[in-house]
Amino acid sequence: MNVANIARRLAAGELHYALGRFETVRRGYSLVRGFGRRPRGGPPLVPTLFPRVDVAAAVEEVRRESVAFGFDLPAEVVAELQTFARTATLYDRGLPRPFRHEDVTDGRLADGTPAVLGLIPEPTQNAAVRRICSDHVLLDAVAQCLGYRPKKLIPRLFWSFATRMDEDERRRRGQTIDWHFDVHDFNFCSACFYLSDVTERTGAHALVRGSHRDKPLRFLVGSANAPQDEVFAHFGADRAMIIEGPAGTGFLEDTSCFHRAMPPLEGERLMMQIWFS
Repeated sequence: MNVANIARRLAAGELHYALGRFETVRRGYSLVRGFGRRPRGGPPLVPTLFPRVDVAAAVEEVRRESVAFGFDLPAEVVAELQTFARTATLYDRGLPRPFRHEDVTDGRLADGTPAVLGLIPEPTQNAAVRRICSDHVLLDAVAQCLGYRPKKLIPRLFWSFATRMDEDERRRRGQTIDWHFDVHDFNFCSACFYLSDVTERTGAHALVRGSHRDKPLRFLVGSANAPQDEVFAHFGADRAMIIEGPAGTGFLEDTSCFHRAMPPLEGERLMMQIWFS
């Protein structure tokens, strides 16, 4: 346990980091945020990107399994985002200078420096990103998961490159390869979209289904990270899921479940993620 880390973040004013991990706090926060709020009326002005999604069924699946599938992007939207990501300026927290996708070959820059992540700092400059973030079906599903319309919405668009690097350096560069649960706010969820074909060896997202509920106290007090053997011992290894899929695959997730990013071993991954709270 890392109680000192919680104390440090509390001192920095991050009360949510201590409290947002507790299921009762999240439920209470949702009740307060949702109290007296009326649903927005009127037909949507823009057609949804997700016409096949049954919102009620998706919300129930998230509540039961931590994740709901079916939020798949049309091919033309995927293509637009791929083009944008290939030409945008990228950043890696371990590198002193920005770079572009074309500068990376086999996970390395021209001078031999390994690249782990390529983050696009302002993804909302792209129209397709803005359209996904404002999609009424996605927002309805998120609102029902949270119990209120989200006020905070943070999109992230980034590459994960296949490169030879030890795990400590991956962690230092910001690659979340360890099992952990998020504590972004007092309540939150995320939408994720693969923008390249993703397999276990190209950086798949993994999670433990149903682990957003009933965490024992030892997981709730201290670090949000936990060793795999402890996570599997409590929730069962059979609940672990590796999410593979073609470009366009999308899913809605309660990221208070235990999850991790599998480091790419062969080929790169392009992914868009939206944090809602």
